Amino acid sequence: MSLQRRLALFLLAASLAPLVGVGFAVLSGAQRELARRAAAEHEARARAGAASIAADLADVDAALGALADTWRPDRLAADELRGMLVVLSRQIPASDAGAVVDADGSARAALGEGPAAATAAFVEAVRSSAGAPPGRLVLRAYDDPASGWRLAAVRAVPAADGRAWLVGARLGPDLARRRLDAAVPEGGAAYLADGERVLLASTGAGPIPPEQRAELAGRLDPSRAGAVQGARVLAAWAPLEDGTGWGVLVTVPAERAYAQIAAMRRGVLLASLAVLAGVLLLSVLLARGITRGLARIDAAARALGGGELSVRLPEAGADEVARVSRTFNAMAGELQGARLRLERWNEELTAEVEARTRELALAQARLVEARKLAAVGQLGAGVAHEINNPLTGILGNAQLLLERAPAGAPDREPLERIEALARRCREVTQSLLRFGQQGAEPVFEVVDLNRVVADALALAERQVRADGVALSVDLAAPPPRVKGDPGHLAQVVLHLVSNARTACQARPGAGIAVSTARSGDEVELRVKDGGKGIAPEHLAHLFEPFFTTKDRWASVGLGLSVSYRIVAEHGGRIDVESRPGEGALFTVRLPAAPPATV
Repeated sequence: MSLQRRLALFLLAASLAPLVGVGFAVLSGAQRELARRAAAEHEARARAGAASIAADLADVDAALGALADTWRPDRLAADELRGMLVVLSRQIPASDAGAVVDADGSARAALGEGPAAATAAFVEAVRSSAGAPPGRLVLRAYDDPASGWRLAAVRAVPAADGRAWLVGARLGPDLARRRLDAAVPEGGAAYLADGERVLLASTGAGPIPPEQRAELAGRLDPSRAGAVQGARVLAAWAPLEDGTGWGVLVTVPAERAYAQIAAMRRGVLLASLAVLAGVLLLSVLLARGITRGLARIDAAARALGGGELSVRLPEAGADEVARVSRTFNAMAGELQGARLRLERWNEELTAEVEARTRELALAQARLVEARKLAAVGQLGAGVAHEINNPLTGILGNAQLLLERAPAGAPDREPLERIEALARRCREVTQSLLRFGQQGAEPVFEVVDLNRVVADALALAERQVRADGVALSVDLAAPPPRVKGDPGHLAQVVLHLVSNARTACQARPGAGIAVSTARSGDEVELRVKDGGKGIAPEHLAHLFEPFFTTKDRWASVGLGLSVSYRIVAEHGGRIDVESRPGEGALFTVRLPAAPPATV
């Protein structure tokens, strides 16, 4: 017998012995482990689906309870009750109808889509919840004549006479179906069930087959989660745990659940056949091994010459082919390393050019902004000077006429309006004059920034706290020192705190945090608020004169413009970080004063 045939027989025996002796034994254990894991996975899906549906119902309960406790339906007229139901439909997106039933069982208001019969069925479902304890969500599943299964969420609200009114919202099947769809395993289905009665099935799922229902009967505990590994079905159950007795049932036919085991058996047989074919071809492959190695070296050399530096050859072995392959791989590695170094240097140079370009663009934008502020300031100052004198005359004459007009005179109210508007115009002109005033140069001296912040907050703290806005202060130690005008810097602090206070109004729990810090050669003043935030498209215009994002225009919109000019005069800058709904952070960066010399 030739060596080639002996080697083929040896490889054949060595390959098939462990495959046949161990493979099929492993398959039985794999089937049990697969069944256990599948059951655990389905139980997790059922638990997740039940938790999601329970969470959705909890959100409905919270919205329904908050609305009912706020509006107090027993104190509202019919039109007001309908308005309350409109608000209810907006706060609960899954609701398409609402109803209010008084303590005597009479429907006081009903609002919803669909035919009158569907609305009447919903109102009857709400009325059937009479006697429910106040403060607890009651769920009623009923058959809608127009669309089938529906869910009524009802909450009892105590009335002034001690009895309870009922407020209900109609929930469609989509509220629970999307949660059931998320819990569906591959090839299976998910159901929302009340004991043995199926209330709702996942999309595309039909009724539970009778043979599966018979196998599941009595094997699932309605009060706790569990799984069933049957001959026809693999199922898992998880209750909602909210007192309704409902739960999520996940089922997969046994043939689909154990399809992987069948595929593994077929794979073992095919692998055995493949091994037989491979061993028969091995002798031919061994004979061609040497020429194939030389052919690989030739192909790799051609690829390397074409610029494909990542090509490598197998290095296993101790013959001449293996040694040539290792030498070739070392050469290709050196060439590839040289190319990578060149590419990395090119990327670093490109990044450096882009960084310098961005810095130049930023400097140019700041220069344009400063020129715009200066031009608007000069124009505003000229206009203010021109209209200030006639405005003073108007205000003075209006005040003289007010002194002559007795109280209650019919012409006194127009005069008072003229005086108020004239005062408003004078405030605008004075702000314009302050913004455009270039003659009052700041007096620079080394100042304690903590002292400047403390003095400014002493003026603004009472107004901030009067609006119900929390104010926290964190001043760096040792106190950071800058070279600047204390009065002008205090004005910047007041403007930033005032803007933060306005942003926090009507936002319960919002606060303002003021802090100082030393960062390298700069000193930072941070004013952070928990207000409504700034839209991205407004950030580029914050420091423009008369630009404002306030809901009410309570000032002329020059605070940030003046602050920008003051900080620029001190050689610093203002950075803004904000997202809508997440507040804003204004950071003033000023050059740190040099240390004091003795």
